[in-house]
Amino acid sequence: MGRTETAASGGIVGQMAGRSILYLGNSDFAAGFCNKLEAYACCGSLDRQTELAPPGETDTDIVLFEPPSHDDLPGFSLKSFVKALGRYPVVAVVRRDTEHRGIAAVRVGAQGYIVVDEAGHLEIEATIDHAIQRHRLLARLSETDSTVLSILKSINDGAIVVDRHGHIMDINPAARSMLGLAPRQLPGQRWAKNFCNVAADGTTTIEHDNLPLVKACRGEKFTNQIGAYLVPDQGDVVLSINGQGLYDAGRNLVGGVITFRDVTDVMRRTVELEKRAQYDELTQLPNRRLFTDQLRKAMGRSQRNDRPLAVLFIDLDRFKSVNDTLGHDIGDELLRLVAERMTKNLRIGDFCGRWGGDEFVACLEDFGETSNAAAAAQKLVLVLSDKYDVRGSEVYATPSIGIATFPGGGETPERLVKAADLAMYQAKHRGGGRFQYYSSALNTKLEQREELEVGLRHALVRNEFVLHYQPRIDVDSGRLIGLEALLRWQHPRFGLLPPARFLPILESSGLIHSAGEWIIQTACRQLASWQQRFELPDLSIAVNLSQHQLKHGRFVDTVANAIKDNALDAGCLELEIGDGEIVRQRSAELETLHGLRRLGVRLSLDHFGTRDVSFSSLDTGVIDSFVLDQSLIQDVEVNGSHQRIVRAAIAMARGLDIEVAAEGVETIPQLEFLRSCNCDLAQGFLISRPMQADKVTRILRSEIAGTRLLSRTAT
Repeated sequence: MGRTETAASGGIVGQMAGRSILYLGNSDFAAGFCNKLEAYACCGSLDRQTELAPPGETDTDIVLFEPPSHDDLPGFSLKSFVKALGRYPVVAVVRRDTEHRGIAAVRVGAQGYIVVDEAGHLEIEATIDHAIQRHRLLARLSETDSTVLSILKSINDGAIVVDRHGHIMDINPAARSMLGLAPRQLPGQRWAKNFCNVAADGTTTIEHDNLPLVKACRGEKFTNQIGAYLVPDQGDVVLSINGQGLYDAGRNLVGGVITFRDVTDVMRRTVELEKRAQYDELTQLPNRRLFTDQLRKAMGRSQRNDRPLAVLFIDLDRFKSVNDTLGHDIGDELLRLVAERMTKNLRIGDFCGRWGGDEFVACLEDFGETSNAAAAAQKLVLVLSDKYDVRGSEVYATPSIGIATFPGGGETPERLVKAADLAMYQAKHRGGGRFQYYSSALNTKLEQREELEVGLRHALVRNEFVLHYQPRIDVDSGRLIGLEALLRWQHPRFGLLPPARFLPILESSGLIHSAGEWIIQTACRQLASWQQRFELPDLSIAVNLSQHQLKHGRFVDTVANAIKDNALDAGCLELEIGDGEIVRQRSAELETLHGLRRLGVRLSLDHFGTRDVSFSSLDTGVIDSFVLDQSLIQDVEVNGSHQRIVRAAIAMARGLDIEVAAEGVETIPQLEFLRSCNCDLAQGFLISRPMQADKVTRILRSEIAGTRLLSRTAT
């Protein structure tokens, strides 16, 4: 990085021959200065005139003069005088207290100035030699380039002129200000060679042939090259540099010029924005995009060096319960601590990132035996499972880790991460707190998932989605009073698929919003058709919702339009949500639920009695009904614990005026038990399997005729 250095230290003076010098002036320091000057090697001969008058024909190499004050010489024009000396190099000679006169002389065309009571002999000789070289360069310039240099003196951009050998010939005032150079400071060749020799990051060295002054003096034209310059006592200044060659009238290269402006603040903001775009704000780990880029480079290194590489996909088990019970602030702090532990427990050279939510990724390079990747994963399982002290609370979070190796797990970063993700889910299904390798069997599953994801993007357009309907009956009377709409996908290769095969892909890809809109529109249109055809205005339909749909800003409008378009009573549409915690949180989902309630739509809590769904979820005024999970019903005839849960749930619902439905009813004893508990509604294979709309039409016709669905099933 460039540091301040005088021309004397650059070796220029040693190449000088004695010059013929003309001195114009009659100050009190003139005699002493001239005597000193005659002793220097740069002075071959010295003529002195007391009057400030341009010389006639002479062999003078350079003119030194004393700029007068207006009081000393009224009517004197400094600009006119310097112009009259145009055939000679001109240097002003001043004292420290009149240095402003030297600066003024340079501004009107002088090649430099000397402060007699400060300058030593090396500085004086360097100034004289520099003035002669600069004058020769300017004399050779074409008219166009000479005009350009005149303009550069007054612009706000910095400008530096060099000859074809790289010697600094001129630095304009703006450049001196930006670079922290004193008005008469003459940087030498070492300074020129080090000028902006590092990139904007302050550490990456720029190759010599790509240095801005080097390119300019060889005639190369360039724009917006970014480099850093170290200003003494200030730190790095980042410059945006343009450059080009300078030519004489015959188009011969005689030097170069660069112009530049200070872009330090702009670059600092740009770096900050880039950091925000590449790093996770919460954990400061690389985000998904940056990690993918880093992984792509690591895979290239692995391939070139024939060394192993593995990706670990880490997901925290039951992290959602931490957020729900202790709050999102504690959850965020836990994620920061997890990131810190991961970073500390990876080897130097390995790297990690945050994939999203409570998911992290890590890349292991050159780990030797395959078993070493397992050892690294097991180490993470142990250190991440240890107790966390989060704001005075003891928090535990075990990880599930999937491992995928390159190239067996995938030949692209995206595929490799997906493979590790799939292996992680296998670890989670095995109970969590463990790691799982990606296998060929999982590969088949991954390929199918990718095929499903591609197919889902076209399923709506190709009319491959269909709705099946499962009847619900009134437990007491056996009358069919509603249906649940269930999505199916008629896949061209895999046949009819249940939602468990493709719903997670719909949610992760964002396609759930368009698919959900189609489900609601189709279900409402079919319900309206049945109500009108069979004169059943109270017939209802239930539709399952994904939490992702509740976050969508237009979801309430989607439901309102479906009700309006089909002239339905809003109370005939029931929307089932699977997460009871959202009705107790201040969130976008809760705002959506209130919007649906204002429409008059009924809201039901699905899978009641399992997972994170709690009794307190009902006491909010948002829920109209809940559905007992089929896991409670499957063995309710013999499981005393499930019997007590079902009875307590129904009794509580009575007190809150909430309707209760049971799903998964498959036997008569199960139905009789529900009837004994005063359960309101039931559905399941005992009553009917899900079916297409035309079969429902036949059943409704029988209902109108007086034949109950349950009696038809029994026979």
